[in-house]
Amino acid sequence: MSRKSARAAAVQMVFENMLGGDGGEDTLQGLIAFTPEEGDAAFIDQVLQGVEENAFEIDDLIEKNLKGWALNRIAKVDQAVLRVAIWEMCYDRTTPDAVVINEAVTLAQRFNTPGAGKFVNGVLSAVLEARNQQGEKA
Repeated sequence: MSRKSARAAAVQMVFENMLGGDGGEDTLQGLIAFTPEEGDAAFIDQVLQGVEENAFEIDDLIEKNLKGWALNRIAKVDQAVLRVAIWEMCYDRTTPDAVVINEAVTLAQRFNTPGAGKFVNGVLSAVLEARNQQGEKA
């Protein structure tokens, strides 16, 4: 599994958790069973823990950077993509922002629709711009 696949697995796990799923370890093992690479499970765990620990702040960033939308009106899958991407952009910072945004757009298109990719791109670009204007804090 590549970092790209690990990121997709993390989005799926965040989505499952948002819907009250309890697969946890079983779901994770199912997602990485085919081509696991060293560190993938650790990365996914790190993302899940980071998103959970910073959920309020992450959702606040999403809400502040929506244009004409309310958080509760966004498709849950798009929320999951945004949560993972914002965690990476604002808390992890090991992947370049452009890569995080590109991957998030691709995941939104994969798990939802092509229009979802444009929406996710807009929100993440606004988060990035706000973070840069505020000196690395969105």
